[in-house]
Amino acid sequence: MTADILAQALALVFDPYVLWVILGSAVFGLFVGAVPGLTATMATALLVPVTFFMPPVPAIASIVTATAMAIFAGDIPSCFLRMPGTPASAAYTDEAYAMTKKGRGELALGAGLVFSVIGGLFGTAVLILAAPALAEVALKFSSFEYFWLVVLGLASAVFLALANPLKGIVSLLLGLLVASVGLDNPAGFPRFTFGNAELAGGLTLIPIMIGMFAVSEILRSVAAIEGELSESVRSNDATHPPKSVDVSSTCSPSPFT
Repeated sequence: MTADILAQALALVFDPYVLWVILGSAVFGLFVGAVPGLTATMATALLVPVTFFMPPVPAIASIVTATAMAIFAGDIPSCFLRMPGTPASAAYTDEAYAMTKKGRGELALGAGLVFSVIGGLFGTAVLILAAPALAEVALKFSSFEYFWLVVLGLASAVFLALANPLKGIVSLLLGLLVASVGLDNPAGFPRFTFGNAELAGGLTLIPIMIGMFAVSEILRSVAAIEGELSESVRSNDATHPPKSVDVSSTCSPSPFT
């Protein structure tokens, strides 16, 4: 019975129309993920109106493909520009860019691709096998479990900065301060909005990520270019010093002397 169901499912997936849809969705997700500031969620949102005119299987395949490809494509600007294309790529942007500067950019992209595929397949297998049990556990979560889950996340953030704990704690506190901007969750009371309605929704991750990585990298590149230009000017001045002109030899003698 299970083999027959799997055979039917594979026949639906490997239909030529579904494969063409997967290919087009992969190209679309690759483009969206490679642009800093555009996320996989945005790719899915842009693709949903198109899927209204598709049968169920191609529609689901297109959304899943675009999401997975957009998440991987976020590694491309991380490696070459030090600008994460998606929030998922922000964790290892500095390491990937450092590998690219050493001439190992293809290794960084290859590692991201391989482990993205492995993680996706493993997550899919776990979801197929344990989805009912995970749903039952999630339904039993209360405020106490969410509190300790948040504490675990904050503690993990500090443990990741063992080389410099003070920097990790300061970064954590700054992150909590930024996250507190907006409406209070239980009562809806505005916090740190300063009367600005635009801050009522809080500070979203995408502008913060672009400001931290993209703008800083642009300023760093401009400073590096200016440093190279000034160095080249100094080297040219040292190589070709200005010629001195003998004023006495070029001036004609006065007839009154």
